Amino acid sequence: MRIPLIHLLAKSPLPRIEEQMQAVVRCARMVPSLVEKLSAGDQEGIVELAKETSRLESLADDVKGQVREHMPIKLFLPVDRRDVLRLVSEIDAIADCAEDVGVLLTLRPLQVPEEMHALLESFVQRVMDTVDAAAELSGTIEGLIASGFAGRPAEKARALIDEVHRREHEADKLQDQCAKVLFRHEEDMPPMAIFMWTKVLNKMGDMANHAENVGEQFRLFLAR
Repeated sequence: MRIPLIHLLAKSPLPRIEEQMQAVVRCARMVPSLVEKLSAGDQEGIVELAKETSRLESLADDVKGQVREHMPIKLFLPVDRRDVLRLVSEIDAIADCAEDVGVLLTLRPLQVPEEMHALLESFVQRVMDTVDAAAELSGTIEGLIASGFAGRPAEKARALIDEVHRREHEADKLQDQCAKVLFRHEEDMPPMAIFMWTKVLNKMGDMANHAENVGEQFRLFLAR
């Protein structure tokens, strides 16, 4: 039954979803800085930023653990406990991918093909736009609970879900363009460099993919 349940907020894990997302975003925002260091050829800077990214991922993990630890067996909300756990996992995966980007960039120095500089910057920015839209969506959770997942808060959430999807699609297209540039230069680059670049681009793209999955979990909440 869809009824306002604001008085149960203290017992619900859902308001902490926004807290978890904020911790994840702090980690994810290290990726544009890592790419700046990459473009500048600053490998020492990459190593330092990768360490900080891992530290922030660990802090986000702590919040994730607290959300799971305090989640009751039975939720007095019109959402399924398993769906909340999936949401927690998808949010967490954004930070995991950001950390992976940092780790990959420390394994060996990579050169950014001149033709790919602007595209790479645009791609990373669109990935972050997608993550930011998912974070804004996560910020609607208290309003959704208070309204019983209906009314204007639900309409706002649906609009944000569509925006997350749109931005992720644009990030996908930019990732494809980066990959095309990369493979145009495959004769000039060592095979291992192509391999590492592919993994880096995929991990960046996965950040946007998991952000989109956050939106899909919210869509599932609203469909009930």
